Amino acid sequence: CMDERFVDSPHDFIPERWLPDAVEARKGTEKEMVDHPFFRDPFSQGARKCPGSRVAANEIQIMIAQLVLDWNMESAVKQMEDIEYSQRSTIELYIPDITLQSRM
Repeated sequence: CMDERFVDSPHDFIPERWLPDAVEARKGTEKEMVDHPFFRDPFSQGARKCPGSRVAANEIQIMIAQLVLDWNMESAVKQMEDIEYSQRSTIELYIPDITLQSRM
């Protein structure tokens, strides 16, 4: 939702907006709508939830864990603020150069 009536600074990357204190502060207001499970979860909710959602989430975690175990990764970027991105309906990151060196 990119509507400023529901999200403060919708074009800015502010992950803190999803912390429990921020969610609690939105309760009872028009902005509470963005905390609804149908907006939070890409796999939907309830009886019509994607049956493969748990498999997909577990596969992502396993893949990332295996990358960390198998590769030594280095980048010139040392702070999150140095990573460029743009936001439209999704966030598009401009991935910096990463040097990979096998641990094997």
